[in-house]
Amino acid sequence: MKNIEVESEVGELRPEYNRSDFREFVQGAVTQVEFAERVALLLACIGEDEGIKFTHHSIGNYRANQQPGDWTYEIDNGNQVTLRYWLDSQANLEMTIANPPGIFTAEDHNNLQASLSDGVRALRSKVDDRSAGS
Repeated sequence: MKNIEVESEVGELRPEYNRSDFREFVQGAVTQVEFAERVALLLACIGEDEGIKFTHHSIGNYRANQQPGDWTYEIDNGNQVTLRYWLDSQANLEMTIANPPGIFTAEDHNNLQASLSDGVRALRSKVDDRSAGS
């Protein structure tokens, strides 16, 4: 077997690429854990503005004994966020948020924040409409 030595300097790019070919990278949520942490922080801030406290709800965990008036969110394996307002331990109103599967740029972050904010307001409107109708 041949031993192949690779002689390269740290930070060196292949000859066909120049550093200027790459735009500035923004550190973003590239894993599901980082995405979940970002969603939790954004919902905490949005919830504070709206007077709502969100708690995480695991997908498929319908034995969590939610109380009427609880606000929860869940994130599926595709990073799809679903907001829920619990009417009782089994029934809820939900709002699924259209969001990017990962956050790689500042624009992605702003889009996620706007989507979550719009989703919270839409769900709150559903809750208010239901309360007014009863």
